[in-house]
Amino acid sequence: MTHGIRLDNIEAMLFDFEGTLVDFQWKLSEAIEETLEMLWNMGFTKDLILSRRYSTLMTEAVQVATEIGLPPDQVREKIGCVYDRYDEDALTRWALRSGVKDFLNTIKAKGIRTGLVSNVGGKTLAKALPKLNLAEFFDVAFSRNDVMNLKPNPDGLNLAIEKLGICKDSCILLGDSLDDVNAARNAGIRIMIITDGENVKEDILAAQPDHVIQSYEELLKSCNMSISG
Repeated sequence: MTHGIRLDNIEAMLFDFEGTLVDFQWKLSEAIEETLEMLWNMGFTKDLILSRRYSTLMTEAVQVATEIGLPPDQVREKIGCVYDRYDEDALTRWALRSGVKDFLNTIKAKGIRTGLVSNVGGKTLAKALPKLNLAEFFDVAFSRNDVMNLKPNPDGLNLAIEKLGICKDSCILLGDSLDDVNAARNAGIRIMIITDGENVKEDILAAQPDHVIQSYEELLKSCNMSISG
């Protein structure tokens, strides 16, 4: 599905972080279980909270908080504290995907603008980007703390597109998950998925993203670009 990828008509590339630039290390099931247990203790009921995905769990809980007399911002903060701990745990294990910096150097040299839109929290991203020597590659970077709703909601993508001042037709998101596929479609931009991230390849293929790649080296080759350095 990499045939025909062209970068000469792309003004900007947006990137997810975990699973896309680095390997996927978040302990999803444990985070969801802990968050749900906290919500039950706060007075939420199972008929109010239907989501069992970390990306939509916060949004749903915040939206219904007032129904049980809780301030939405307080609920967001408490869930954010749980997520922050799992971010920090993943930070101890994250490793760059092979070829990431070669690809980022190449598109920057071509004048393609870049943005980072992640469901990871701002505190951990602020540590991870310099630790992995990635900060210099992005013109804009947004975490879950910069928007009201996590992906698959398009808030972060729309914010990045607005700040970059580019047209949606000339923008593409590179991600690794079904949330990325849906966020891109909700934002009205193209989506490219790199496999072996958050979701299994079969589920990704079933979602029919615009492009699917196995690695950054494959992407560079498919775009007829040579690896730098």
